[in-house]
Order: sequence, then structure tokens, then C-alpha cells
Amino acid sequence: MDSSICLSFGAHMNAGPQSIVGLLTSANQRMVIPVYQRAYSWDEEQCRQLWDDIVAVGRRSSGTHFTGSVVMVLGGEYSASGVNKLLIIDGQQRITTLSLLIAAMAEFAREYPDKLTHVSYEEIIDSGYLVLKYKKGEDHYRLTLSQGDERTLCSVVDHLENPDVEIVSESHRIVDNLALFRTWLSNIDDPNVVWDGIQRLEIVAITLAQGQDNPQLIFESMNSTGKDLSTADLVRNFVLMGLPMDEQEDLYANYWRKIEETLGADSYDEVFDEFLRNWLTVINAPTSIVARDVYRLFKRHVMDNGYDKPGQMADLLKEIRRYAGHYACITAGACEDKMLRVLLARIQKLDVSVVNPLLMSFFEDYVDDALSHDDFASMLRTTESYLFRRSVCDVATNSLNKFFSSVIARLNAVRDDGGNIREAYEAILLGEEGTARRMPSDAEFERALRTRDCYAFKRGFYLLTTLENSWHAKDPLDFSGGAFSIEHIMPQNALASAEWREMLGDDCERVYEELINTLGNLTLTAYNSELSDAPFAEKKAHLKGGFDQDYLVISKELHDLDVWDEDAIRGRAERLAERALEVWPFPELNAEVVASYKPVKKAEPAMKSMTFRAVCTMAEIAPGAELVASEGDRAVVATVTDDYGIRLFNGDVLNSPSRAATRMKELVTGKYVAANGWRYWRVGESGPLLYDVRAKCLAEVTNPDLKSLFWDGFYDYCAERQDFVSAYADPSGRAENNGWYATFGLGMRGVHATAYFAQRDGWVGVNLWFTDASLYEGLVARREEVEALLANLGGKISWREPSEKTRELQVRLDTDVSPEHWDELYGWLVTGLLRMRAAAKMLRVESDDAADGDRSENDALRESSETGNRGPARQLVESDFDEPGILIKISNVSPSEMSAQELYDRIRGNWRVSFTRACNAKLAFGVLGGRIVEVYRIDEWLPAGYGEAEGPEDGRYQFVGYLASNELRKRYKGRLVVDLFQGQNPIRYVGGA
Repeated sequence: MDSSICLSFGAHMNAGPQSIVGLLTSANQRMVIPVYQRAYSWDEEQCRQLWDDIVAVGRRSSGTHFTGSVVMVLGGEYSASGVNKLLIIDGQQRITTLSLLIAAMAEFAREYPDKLTHVSYEEIIDSGYLVLKYKKGEDHYRLTLSQGDERTLCSVVDHLENPDVEIVSESHRIVDNLALFRTWLSNIDDPNVVWDGIQRLEIVAITLAQGQDNPQLIFESMNSTGKDLSTADLVRNFVLMGLPMDEQEDLYANYWRKIEETLGADSYDEVFDEFLRNWLTVINAPTSIVARDVYRLFKRHVMDNGYDKPGQMADLLKEIRRYAGHYACITAGACEDKMLRVLLARIQKLDVSVVNPLLMSFFEDYVDDALSHDDFASMLRTTESYLFRRSVCDVATNSLNKFFSSVIARLNAVRDDGGNIREAYEAILLGEEGTARRMPSDAEFERALRTRDCYAFKRGFYLLTTLENSWHAKDPLDFSGGAFSIEHIMPQNALASAEWREMLGDDCERVYEELINTLGNLTLTAYNSELSDAPFAEKKAHLKGGFDQDYLVISKELHDLDVWDEDAIRGRAERLAERALEVWPFPELNAEVVASYKPVKKAEPAMKSMTFRAVCTMAEIAPGAELVASEGDRAVVATVTDDYGIRLFNGDVLNSPSRAATRMKELVTGKYVAANGWRYWRVGESGPLLYDVRAKCLAEVTNPDLKSLFWDGFYDYCAERQDFVSAYADPSGRAENNGWYATFGLGMRGVHATAYFAQRDGWVGVNLWFTDASLYEGLVARREEVEALLANLGGKISWREPSEKTRELQVRLDTDVSPEHWDELYGWLVTGLLRMRAAAKMLRVESDDAADGDRSENDALRESSETGNRGPARQLVESDFDEPGILIKISNVSPSEMSAQELYDRIRGNWRVSFTRACNAKLAFGVLGGRIVEVYRIDEWLPAGYGEAEGPEDGRYQFVGYLASNELRKRYKGRLVVDLFQGQNPIRYVGGA
């Protein structure tokens, strides 16, 4: 192993290679996992990797194996018995797992001394691998864990020393992994190689001096565990790591542990990561937060608001705990109010998680008394209606995260102005009419309910059960137990029955095809198998589960019918759709009210982007200036500090006006009430509000984020243009763009389209940019046709010479690019990009297979997989394979629950497969239950994640393709894989969930 290590975190830090045995057997030293570290979390996968590494090095005659780093903080404090305590801040998972393996080996050595001859039970105990033999209490244990793991590991050691002591099972990970090692030791041919391997394990031991080195920086940079750190781990360490031990333990016990309990300890990491992203979305609205930015933005929030100052971290944890309570009410049914709990549960059944930040903001307004109970309940009903109507009408949800974040910001402004939040919310939703964010009207909703396939609809069961319970809302039925399922009144095999064909009439095939899965033909039953495919009269009269005996209201009208034909089905669909309009109502507001809440587009950044320090500097609010507010019948005063904090009368100093206002209210009233400090404080007794001072500052500042704002608006505009989305896909989910151009893929190698916003020089433009010389020459050859296509854009058309290294066709429009003209520029750019796409398609030579398929659907699939900024990708040629080269198994996901687009995205996947082997594949299959459900023609391969912010994933690829020809789809769809390949797969890689 290379022992030359260069680290630069602190002058007091020692780093170097060390054997793991040396660490585990150091005299008078024990290792402690601090409270901010995550619980023990390694599972079989990580244990197996460590076991395999140990066995591999143990079988060799010489050499060592490097197994990562261990970072420790040396406190310099000794216990009364002379034992020094090392805090482990990285490497605890590995150290704990090795301790469990050594415990299992000690047991094995005691029971089978003739098999394990390289070490004895006594040597393991006496050498101090697990215990400091002659020490008492905590000092007896070599390793002390945190949280719920401590008692279990200590009991493992106690049981080893005294088999009469039972192992405490609080930590199932510890118990399970100990059992794994016991099993593996029993099954290995020579257990001595395991012990030999442990002796040859080496680590980089990094020891820090307490109070002199920054353990947080080293933790973030050096973490090398076998299981990735979650955001929860990083945040917990950031909050607690740098504090004195007694303060760590106090904050953990009084706040952090309660947050864990609120969110649910069993799924804590996953739930906390999502909760934290949602919380940051609420407090940063209208900015939408992506997962990769959560930790960075969390740290910025802490520092910008002074939570990192001594004694302030408790305030942050109070805020997080409060929002964690909101989140648990929304996602885990923890709300004590029965009405709100039921409404929230109905929203959660829709499985649209992007709405959760919006619901959290509702909760915050509710607990702050800015929303009444009735208004809160009404807003939840409206939210359910909005989401469900869009789902029924197949309106895409991929831009709702940004939309909901903007709604939070707009409602915050209404609240701060003392307006009607419920009315504003309804007006905002109704104001999106005609856009991709619209709430479908009664007419659109009712039409979709009557005509769509409600059986394959993944919310079909929710639709029917909610309709049923709407007739007896005070005594709802519980449909969650799995006893009920969707029943076809006209059965799915109706055309195989003479009785059913006769009842459906002469045009029975058409009636069947049009109505079999529609709302009018569906009901609920707990006796699906009993009713089966029987004639209508038998299904009615069946003693068990028959419609005549059915107590469900949704089936009530079937009692009185003798015929179930087209008229009956359509009539029932109309009546159920009318009922749905009542269950999921459309808000009623007059047009004037809706118009009054429509935002005026501004080029200004969000008000909150300007900090209190910046306002003080620009407005010349000097240190020592007084901020005055009214609290009840008294005036309260705070002072601006030298570093632009706000000092309250009790000495507390806070960096944020809102935190200062909230704290002042708490000091005066004894209650915690969140307050908007910008509208709370005045500069001097009769001076302006901070809000007005900040607005004046913003009006005078040159906006450095103008380009970012332009592209954000452009992407949202594009998302509302269905012609653009069909051609280029929805760009609204793209990362922030503060450059002067944006690129868009065309589904062709060697050429892409670009939109330009030249703010400084005053022009916008579109172009085609070619890396393939032959393609560019082909377009130049059709110059007259192309220029005729582009002529009415009104800009200057320019061509580069084909011999130049840069090959470009551009249309440039010199114009006023100030914000009041942006909507016009957006329209021009979209038209220009669509014309450029049309020009590029002149060069596209469609294959015979693709020409046979559905081109509109294929184009949509193709364009959805373009990154807009692709790297080199090999164009596939005819391979030597006679059969398709890839199968992808989708387990536990019914294709009937996915759109064609979702299925394609799932299939093209992220493949861990060599590029050479991948390029031999011609077709991709989607497989469910061993049967092929869809067939795609692979056109080319790209690195997975190429063009995205985090970059391509090493060794993973995704394909770009089309639906295969109709002939190929007919040949393969529905076939069993085993029939095609006899269990063999030319490229044996399986992806999907």
C-alpha cells in the first residue's frame, strides 16, 4: 500500500497507515461513537464485501489489504481508571462490523478449537479486541455505540463472556449481522484464513486534536464507508459535531431524537432526506430544491441566519421539529384532527409527492392562525380536486414542483399583506387556465371520466372507493384491507359468451371495445372470483356477492336492471361522472377575483434574496440604529450591531429580521409565533418598514441573475407550448441556467439546436450547430428551401462555410431584450427552434422499420430521451444477432399503470454493461412476469446522465430508440422469454425495479 498521504485540514492532525489490529488492541484506549453519528446500518451486502476482502487477503501468503479510513477525535481526557476516549467520526460502520466478526470468531474458537487453530478464545479476550479485561463500567468495552445500538453491542460482548446473559435485540442489524458471520464461519472450509485476513487489514488512521482541527470538513471529505451517507447523516453531523459533548447530548435528547421519533425511526434516513428537501423548498420558495443541493442549501440556511452562533442551534432544531410534525401529519397520518387526517390521507393516496411542500406551508399557516380550520380543510379539498382532475385528464405532472413552489411564495405574500389565503389559492389555480398547470374544467373532467379506460387507470380503485364513500361520508368503509377489487359488470370475456353477445346486440364487438373498461361498466366487489364471467342475471342473483345482495351504493342501481347493454353502461357512466363533479368540485370564483391575483411579471430577483446586511449597507442603516415594532400596546426596540445582527433587549443577537421578530414575540408573549420581520420592524420610531427599505434597494440594484430569470421564464413558457413539448420535451425541470444560451437535442447525431439570449449586445437567436460535416453539407445543398422556411422569422440568416471548423446555421434578431419584452422574445425563440427542427428533419432518413411504426409516438419517445448536450455516442449498425440483444425485467410494476412514455423511460434505463456489448444489441424488450410487453428498436447508446448537472455515471449507459415496427411488435409482444431463448439471454443484464 502507498503510505504517502497528503492531507491539509489542520496542522494538528496526524494521518498514516495502521493495522486494524493495532487500533483494536491499543492499551487503555476505547472507541466511542458520538450521538451525532448515524445508527449502525450495514446490511448483508456490505458485510459480504468485507468478508470477501478478508478471506481473499487471508488466503494469500503475504501482503495487506487497505480497507478505508478511520477518523478519530482525541479528546485528551482520561477516565478515573486511566482510559482515554477516542471519538470515531468516520469509519464506525466498518469498526462495528469487524467487532461483530471478531465476536463470532471468539465464539467459534471456544466451541471448535480444533478447527480455528490460529487464535483462541482466550487470546481474543485477553488481547483486548473487544474488552479492556480489567476495567469496569463503560471502560470495560472497547467500542461503545450510540443511540439504540449501544445496549445490543454491549450485550453481545457480555454474552460472549457469560453465555447466561441474553443478547438484547434492540438493534436488529447487529443481531442479524452477528448471525451472518456465525453462519459463514460454520460453512467456510478453513476458518483460519478469516483470522489471518483480519491481521492483514490496514486503514488510514486520522487523529484530530479536540478544538484544534475541524472534524466537519474532514468528515465530509474523508467519509469512505461501504454504505453512502444520507443527507440525514450529513445534517445531523453538521448540527451536532462541533459542539461540546454535553451540548451535543442535550440537543440530541431534547430535539434531534424527537425529530427522529416524529419522522419514524425505522425508515428514518429515507424519510428524513425527503422531508428536508421539502422543508427547504418551503423556506426557499419560489426556488424548487433538487436532492443534490439539499445539504449545501441547509448549511447556507444555517449560516445566513446565524444558527451556527453559540447557543442558537436549538432555535434551528425547534423549527425543524415543528415542520417535521407537519410532514408526519401529511405523509404518515399523524394528524390528531380527524377531518384533516382523512383529507390528507385522500391526497396521499394520489401519490403526488411534489405537493407535500405546499401542504407543509398550509400547515405552517394553520398553526400560526393565519388560516382557519375551515379554510385549511377547504384548501385540502381543492388540492385533492386539482390533483385528481389532472390525473383523470392525463395532464402531465412533471412541472408541478416548480409551480407549487411558486404558489407557496405567492401565498406567503398574501399572508404577509393580511389577505385571504384560501381565496388567493383558488384564484391562483384558476388563473392557470390554458396552461400546462391548469385545473381541468367540469366539462373536461366529466368527458374524461365517461370515456377513458378506468380499469387500467392506476387511480381507478381510488376513484371507485371514494365515490362509494361519498354517499355515506360519516360512516366510510375501509377498503385498505385488500378484500375488495374492481369488478367488470360486463365481463372481460363477454364476447366468448352467447348470452352476453345477445344482450349487447348486433354491434356487440364495438360495444365491448368501447365500453369494457369505462367507468359505467366498473364497480367494486369482494367476490370477484365468484361473479367471474357469468351472465348478467346470474351475477345479480348470486347468493354471495351478487349485485342484488350488494350493500354498496355504487352498485345499487344494478338491482333494478334486467339488461346490461350500451345504453345502461353509458347512462351509469353519466350519473357517476355527475357525482364525481360533486366529490371533486371546481372552485367558484368570479373572473375579477381571479384576475386580481394574477402576478405582474417582474425582472427582479426574489425579495428574500437580499439579506439584512445588504439592506443595511445600501440604505446606510448604521450600527447602533434602532429598530422599533409594536407588540400589543407597547413599543419594543432592538439595535443593529456592528456586524449587522439585531440585538434584542435580553441580549440575544439574531441575523434575520424574521428570527428577531419571532424571538421578540416569544419574549414578550411567552408564545412561539412565527413572524415576518421585514413587515414587523421599522427603522426608528416613525421610520419606514424594513420591507419598504428593502424594496427600494431592490429597485436600485442591477440584477446579476437576469439571465437565470430569463431562462427560467423561457423554460416555463416552453412547458406551456404543447408543440414545443412534443418536439423537444418539457424543459421546465432543467437546472438553473445563468449563461447566454440553451441547447436542445434533435434526436439526430451530429447536430443540435441552440437558443441565444445576448443581454449585453441586445439580440436573441436560434441556430443549428453541426459536428457532422456531411450533415451540414447536406443542409447547405438545400439552402433555398431552408431559407424559405426561416424567412418569416424576421431575423438575419447566416451560414458558416462548410470548410470552416465551426458549422452553423443561425437566425439572429436584434431587438430590445428588456424584461417587459420577454414574453414576445419567448414566442419568437420557440417559433425559431421549431423551424430549426423542421430544417434538420429534412436531413433525417427514416429506416423502413421506423416508417412502419407510429411516427408521432416514436418522435415523442425519441425526443424525450435527448439530453440537449450529448457526448460522443456510437451509431448502431446491423449486428450479427438474429434475436434481440437485451431483456429488461420490470418486477411488481404493471405496464397498465404506466403511460407509454413512462414505460419507455423505464426500459431504456441505466445499464451497467460494457459499451461494446451494448452496441451489439438491436432491440430492447420490456418484460413482466416472463412475458414481453413492449419492443423498442435501439438507435444509439449514450452515457447515463450525460448532459445533466452531476454528469455521466461511470460504466452505465442508456439507449435512445423508437418503438419497433408493427411487424416486430406483433412478432414478440405477449411471447414468453423462455420460448424465445430457452432461458438464455444474449446479453444477460436485468434492470428495473
